[in-house]
Amino acid sequence: MEQKIVFKDEARKAFLDADGNVDFEKVQARWNELAKVRVSLGNKYFTPEVVEQVKKLSAADQHRFLDVMMGGLANDDSSVGVYATRPEDYDVFSFYLQPLIRDYHKIEGETKQEHDWNIPVDEYVLTKIDPKLEKVSMRARVARNVKGWNLPPLMSKEERINFENKMVQAFENFDIKGKYHSLTPGHKNQITQEQADELIKRHFLFNDMTTDNHLTSSGVASDWPYGRGIWISDDETKMIWVGEEDQLRIISIVQGNDLGKVDQSLYQLLTGIEKSGLEFAEHPVYGVVTTCPTNMGTGKRQSILGKFPNITNGGKDEKKLKDIARQFGLQARGMGGEHSAMDHEGTADISPSARFGVTEAVVSRRLYEGLIKLYEIEAQLGKEQQQA
Repeated sequence: MEQKIVFKDEARKAFLDADGNVDFEKVQARWNELAKVRVSLGNKYFTPEVVEQVKKLSAADQHRFLDVMMGGLANDDSSVGVYATRPEDYDVFSFYLQPLIRDYHKIEGETKQEHDWNIPVDEYVLTKIDPKLEKVSMRARVARNVKGWNLPPLMSKEERINFENKMVQAFENFDIKGKYHSLTPGHKNQITQEQADELIKRHFLFNDMTTDNHLTSSGVASDWPYGRGIWISDDETKMIWVGEEDQLRIISIVQGNDLGKVDQSLYQLLTGIEKSGLEFAEHPVYGVVTTCPTNMGTGKRQSILGKFPNITNGGKDEKKLKDIARQFGLQARGMGGEHSAMDHEGTADISPSARFGVTEAVVSRRLYEGLIKLYEIEAQLGKEQQQA
């Protein structure tokens, strides 16, 4: 199937009847069509029982339910295919989202997300794995949304602008010195396209969201570039994205070899935001509320940029690295993260895949333990190639 960029308001028309109501037969027909290519979790859990439950809801909630599925319905390569539009979606549509979340996060039995930022410094040191890992690009980020606001897929242009302005006020009262760079036309902190391109090139700022059909069809990219921007600390080790897939992506970047120092920096930034009076949206069971259910739980993703030329055969076999990483509970992505490529040295973004049912401390430990195994394989393959 040919993929093209389509925005939510246009894409959702295909699933309405003549009176403007959601037509669930059209939705089912589309899921059936997509199943010939790939069955996303959104597709898997769209059952006749779910449809019966949705039909008991108000017309407004039926439309919101359609919005939740739009990212999956408009993309034949979706693996999950759902985006929450409000924090309460996880309760209102629990009959659909709960089994999907449990499937993705491999949840068995009763469980509740716990948090633990007690992460040691001087323990998860990369030079213990390989002395050459002296100066490594290490990142940790958490996704956050603020209580009382719609999530990005449902935000109006006005709401996006108001949220950005609220964050600018918070940044101006920050303990940490930095500057906000806005993409919003006419904003007092607006930067030029050339300045934005430079920040993207340095892997600081997110890409133009209107080039990703998952983001346009779900509503995440609507009203681009209004309400979007990035706060960067003066030392360029701390950053906050505003208005991407989640309202906030809070990021720590450290060049070094101690994973604990990345967490230390990130936690300082996170608590700084909370001190400004903002309250993050949290679910009593699933933890941090995020737009995509794959990030529920801690909302934390921690990674390093590592070179794996032997495993990837000089960057030609990305799949091999991804498959090996998966065995150790890790994800291997390209240099620019998801949907990007590795270079000729096999430079990859390596992170733990677990978000839910683990604490922030466990995420850090799993990354370190997984990297030990990955670099052992990389070194062994290097020896074999020398002997060949």
